Amino acid sequence: MATVLIADDERAICEAFSEMLRAEGHSPIVASSGEEALEKVAASTPDLVFLDVQMPGLNGLQVLEKIHAAHPALPVIVMTAFGTLETAMDALKFKAFDYLGKPVDLARIRSLLERALHEPAAATPATHSLASAQPEERMVGRSAAMQEIFKRMGMLTSNDLSVLITGESGVGKEIVATGIHENSERRVHPFVAVNCAAIPEQLIESELFGHERGAFTDARERRIGRFEAAGRGTLFLDEISELPYTLQSKLLRVLQERSFERVGSVAPIAFKARLMAASNRDLRAEVAAGRFREDLYHRLNLMTIEIPPLRERKEDIEALARFFLRRANLEIGRELQGVEAAALTRLERYAWPGNVRELEHAIKRAVLTARGPFIAVHDLDLVDTASTSSGPDDETSLRSALRAALHDRLGRGEGAAFQELIELTERELVAEALRITDGNQVAASKLLGLNRTTLRKKLRRD
Repeated sequence: MATVLIADDERAICEAFSEMLRAEGHSPIVASSGEEALEKVAASTPDLVFLDVQMPGLNGLQVLEKIHAAHPALPVIVMTAFGTLETAMDALKFKAFDYLGKPVDLARIRSLLERALHEPAAATPATHSLASAQPEERMVGRSAAMQEIFKRMGMLTSNDLSVLITGESGVGKEIVATGIHENSERRVHPFVAVNCAAIPEQLIESELFGHERGAFTDARERRIGRFEAAGRGTLFLDEISELPYTLQSKLLRVLQERSFERVGSVAPIAFKARLMAASNRDLRAEVAAGRFREDLYHRLNLMTIEIPPLRERKEDIEALARFFLRRANLEIGRELQGVEAAALTRLERYAWPGNVRELEHAIKRAVLTARGPFIAVHDLDLVDTASTSSGPDDETSLRSALRAALHDRLGRGEGAAFQELIELTERELVAEALRITDGNQVAASKLLGLNRTTLRKKLRRD
């Protein structure tokens, strides 16, 4: 049971809060002014404070500043019916635990109570301090699959063989390519990465090979392409399966002859870089479907590194979480010490459709929002339905939610429910697919079962 102070000059709010807190097993105390709130904090040492901004005498932000100065560990939740950006910024400046707009939602209050009163678990191997840990390599993992990848990377650092790196979106294909480059003799030269899926088809040839002035309408000056910019370093072609078929032929010729020409020129330029390529598609299937040249596939496939999805190497999650926590601490300016055992269990049970990239973003969000010294379960913003494969319970929940939405729309009697719901569902599907794939339209198209052109049309329509 916790002692909770409600500081608000509206009696009805204090009574409603008190009733809810008693029902949750807590002991409420109330104050109707800023001065009274400070007196109650000094006399009762509450475990949590709900503090209204607009009160007689000292306002809530002034009270917050004084509370934080005297009791820096006491969580204070600021409430206001007249929220502005300035008020929110001031609340955060004075270290408010959270900031709520009125009218407050009781479900939100219960969630905040759980978070604010949460006691960090005792230190375990999952929650030990990270402050004294040694800096880690960019590649993290103890699974058998990752150990095999490390071995292959080591073999590739002493030669210039072309490398094909495969795996789902977000598994870390570019990090593997960078790791090989940085541990090879080419590390003193550029590492140039190109996402073939992100460049419009009409521009990709000029982007890769450069162009001469006057080569086409908008070519007002000579431009150096990525092949030339890579120099004696490494050129990494990500999502190479998206390279237009005609350019696949030109790439094959470059690899065979080790030279290329800028668009609008016939003068050969030596290609001196090492080539690495990556794809989240099965290139053998792409070859069989006639979308990828078989001779280019064999030319690239001198050595393949296949990175398994994160859901197939759960034993790597703890080390990855620590690594991303350390990096997020530095980036955000926090000093979180670790991940609680229950939170680690939650991470290990989640399916990670966005793979390592999604885990990195989840840890960064948790570091930004966590209020305790460790990341706890309630700090993790994960979609529950993605944590396990779909089953009867998931389908029942989905049907129930859909029926509720249908009932709401049809009850309005506006006559446009069908089209409205279809468009709403499409928007949410596309937005969620892009969120999971970190904005990668090719990966999102694959996830949705749409071709890329259809997805682009839907994005333009929205």
